[in-house]
Amino acid sequence: MKRSDRQNALVVSAIALCFMLTLGLSYFLAGEGFLLAFNQSEADEKCYLLCAGSYENAELARNAAELVRSRGGAGYVMTKERAEVVLAAYKSREDAEKVVESGSAGGGAYILEVPVGEVSVSWAEESLRDAAKSALDYFDIVFDCLYETANGVAEGVLTLLDARTRVAVCRVRVEEMREDFLSRAREESGAECTELKLALVTAVALLENTELADAQGEVKAVSSLRYQCVQLVLCREALFTALGGEK
Repeated sequence: MKRSDRQNALVVSAIALCFMLTLGLSYFLAGEGFLLAFNQSEADEKCYLLCAGSYENAELARNAAELVRSRGGAGYVMTKERAEVVLAAYKSREDAEKVVESGSAGGGAYILEVPVGEVSVSWAEESLRDAAKSALDYFDIVFDCLYETANGVAEGVLTLLDARTRVAVCRVRVEEMREDFLSRAREESGAECTELKLALVTAVALLENTELADAQGEVKAVSSLRYQCVQLVLCREALFTALGGEK
């Protein structure tokens, strides 16, 4: 199979997993033009999605997302009761609030809280729990790579060659984590273990599908990195929902 075909196959399976696991997720919005934060879980660990607007019309949301992407934002559209356009994902609420307060995200910007862990490994046999905990570290590794690389390129600190190198190194590291967990869990066929395996596949796929070619330009690269980062957060939320919090 060619590399491009393999990438597409990974993305299809990974995104399909995320949609299946996120059927129960919902986001509620009331009002605009001020900061909103929704606590969806008692999880100790959260990420924060900075949103530019909420639309009843999905087509309007997609048009807004295109504009966001043209300016280096993620431009990710979440569609539930309303279609919401995500600018970027943050680990720190303070960082997201700084962007809102600066006005650079627009007057209608708001923040959504997303629970991402601690993800439970109570489902695993005692002999597999340490390996499962290590595998779950993929999230912080990939998030930091995508987030810091996007900011570095946006600020002119990193070149696109630097960005490709950082993402490639991260991809190799996560692929090694995936292979190590598959080796340790080869006798395990439970649903929870399968979901963790697929989460690792998702992480590799998102890294492989960042658009960082010189011909794309810096703005496209930053947007792509932020888009993949938002997807990573939502897929981690789905995994947290499926496996439950740490026990």
